[in-house]
Amino acid sequence: MRVLLMSPVAGHDVPGGDVAYTEALLARPPTGVTYTSYVDALAEGSLVERGRRPRHGSISGTDVVVLGARAVELGLRASGLMFRESYRYLTVDPDAFDLMHAHIFAIRLIASDLPLVTSSGFPLSVLYEDRFYWTHRRVIVAAAADRVMSRVVGAEIPWLPPRRASRTMVQSAHYRNRLIEGGAGPDRVAVRTLGIEGRGSTPRNRRPTTVGFVTTTFEQKGGSTVLEAFRRLLAERPDARLVIVGSERGPSPDGLPAESVTWMGMVPRRRLLEEILPAVDVMVLPTHCDSGPPFAILEALQRGIPVVTSDLVWIDEELAGPGVRRVPVDPTLVAAALIDLLDEDTYRRASAAAVALWEARYTMDAVAEQVGATYREALAAGPS
Repeated sequence: MRVLLMSPVAGHDVPGGDVAYTEALLARPPTGVTYTSYVDALAEGSLVERGRRPRHGSISGTDVVVLGARAVELGLRASGLMFRESYRYLTVDPDAFDLMHAHIFAIRLIASDLPLVTSSGFPLSVLYEDRFYWTHRRVIVAAAADRVMSRVVGAEIPWLPPRRASRTMVQSAHYRNRLIEGGAGPDRVAVRTLGIEGRGSTPRNRRPTTVGFVTTTFEQKGGSTVLEAFRRLLAERPDARLVIVGSERGPSPDGLPAESVTWMGMVPRRRLLEEILPAVDVMVLPTHCDSGPPFAILEALQRGIPVVTSDLVWIDEELAGPGVRRVPVDPTLVAAALIDLLDEDTYRRASAAAVALWEARYTMDAVAEQVGATYREALAAGPS
């Protein structure tokens, strides 16, 4: 099965979890699947982005129409009436691929009659309200404008109920239910989680003292909550230490000893995985803007590191059990969960449960085969 993977690529798109998703699929494709990234497809000519003026020769009539549509769309986006992410107008060589998988990108296929699968972690409206701090009213207006524009130009938006896509993959049951409530057929929306490569570690058996917090978006991932929760934790466990990776030093609450907190800033990924995480006992991520299972949590579970995270509805509901504490974003509740996990007997059981959860649900072997099953369903259904 030849699949065109229209998904963010390192060096071409914004770094983050979506790029990691692409890299994970390329490294471990579903059985029988051969991927081509959209960057490679553009380079080899099997994918053409429409609505751009050619360097040589005359512009086609189709591209003139697309240029006009893009001008209107980009003008609305620049005005702030729509979200910033623009549509991609694409033509695919019909002999090069059996299926296209578009992850987070909104696309308009032109003269391309092949099955389409879309996927995303959560709606853009959630991202803009929770991470970019747009007002609720502004988000409602932008979402409505995107719905109208997508229908006018025939674009497929992953965070809306699928129209042309045979299947859409989401990362939580809450998201699936929301799309179904919006009119999607239940058979066209599948919950497909994320995964990471590698082998699970031996469960930890030691006295836990070190709490880790890994993020480049400090406030959105609950940084202030972490600092206040850790201050409260120290009252019970004065030997505890907090290591913050990926964020620059910020203000700490009164009563939090500076020597108890290590700010590491940005570090190479290899150092994070091979040096820092092995020294962390419990991971904390009280995020209020995330979806699926965050990769920082997966990397912790794989290494037998129990996790305290938020009860955010967009996070995979299966991310639970003795190795994971799901609590509201509240310093008192986060501190209580950390205190519980830092108990030696509890910690030993939680560490074993963390590895077991990763092995049962979040290996790339398991995830890739779920994705492959969705591709086969889409092929059987054919273009919509």
